[in-house]
Amino acid sequence: MNLSKTAKIMILSSVAVYAALLITGLIILNLAAYFNIFGDSLEIEKSLPYTLGLTLGEVHTIIKIIMIEKAVNKAADTEDTKHAKNMGQLSYFGRFLITIAVLLIGALPAIPFIGFFGTVVGVFSMRLAVYITTFIEIKIEKKQQEIN
Repeated sequence: MNLSKTAKIMILSSVAVYAALLITGLIILNLAAYFNIFGDSLEIEKSLPYTLGLTLGEVHTIIKIIMIEKAVNKAADTEDTKHAKNMGQLSYFGRFLITIAVLLIGALPAIPFIGFFGTVVGVFSMRLAVYITTFIEIKIEKKQQEIN
């Protein structure tokens, strides 16, 4: 798979966000369970469902990054603007359906070993990865300008 530099940085940023959210989430969940912060009336997720949900969300994020990369490349290679627009909309709709499917998998009570909270955090971690990627690319651009 031939990905651009930006897509590779975005995937690495996403993995870094995943690691940070995993460690932070596990610490918070275990401290909350240890000190019984939420009491008996509110059940908190256990560590394994959170981890599996977060992993599912992270896999979703990586798939979306690859799909966006391919959609942008196809739209850029297409000469007909109407066709490029239709391909972009179809790709967006496909990514939207995948997001809905992942969130449904996390929310279904029939799949108790995947936590919904972890899935939601994983799905929306892409936003943090985008910010980190933008920050890294700005830093790289400034370094290149200093060299030149």
